[in-house]
Amino acid sequence: MGTKSRRIFLKLAIASMVSLLFILWNKLTLTHLSLKEKKVNVFPFNKKKLVAFLNRFIVINQNEKTTVLSAYCTHLGCTINKFENGKLICPCHGSEYDLEGNPVKGPAYKNLEKIAAEITDNGTNIKIRG
Repeated sequence: MGTKSRRIFLKLAIASMVSLLFILWNKLTLTHLSLKEKKVNVFPFNKKKLVAFLNRFIVINQNEKTTVLSAYCTHLGCTINKFENGKLICPCHGSEYDLEGNPVKGPAYKNLEKIAAEITDNGTNIKIRG
């Protein structure tokens, strides 16, 4: 086997190992996030507040619509707890998301999970299923 063939083999082996580690890490992270208990959580609701951080959830009120997103960053699962300059910011590695949950700055590259929720009839509470 020539020197050139060995280099190519080593490069392919290293690339394969890195890819495998990335896939396994991603799968473990997503499994960890999906194992969170799914139950109904009830919180006080304030329609006038643009962004509210409620434990594991982010409640966003804009354009006459309320959206609930998971507060877990899709990079490594840190809890997002900051809203600045129109963006949701992860304190761990600086990932940023728009108010729709789309990543606008990495290292995260996946959208935040949207969570089913409903506002109670009298409008004072929000029920979040997650």
